[in-house]
Amino acid sequence: MKVPYLLADEKIVKIEHPEDDWKIWTVINPANWMVPWFIVLMVQMWMIHTYALALPGYGWKDAAADAYAAKQPVVIVAPAPVAQ
Repeated sequence: MKVPYLLADEKIVKIEHPEDDWKIWTVINPANWMVPWFIVLMVQMWMIHTYALALPGYGWKDAAADAYAAKQPVVIVAPAPVAQ
């Protein structure tokens, strides 16, 4: 199918559709760029979360330690007598 050109010169090469449609998909095909882009985003998320959870006061270990410490009663123990 020929695409009509308004006021176009007949000497200009005309685009053949859909015969030439495959060319655009070599540029914008999601299979070419989407998976690598998602991999880059996942690595970036992993790095940021690893850093953020390693900060003092943040992260699972600190939250678990705080919760554990809050449940434990405070016990004051007198020092043992020194044997003579």
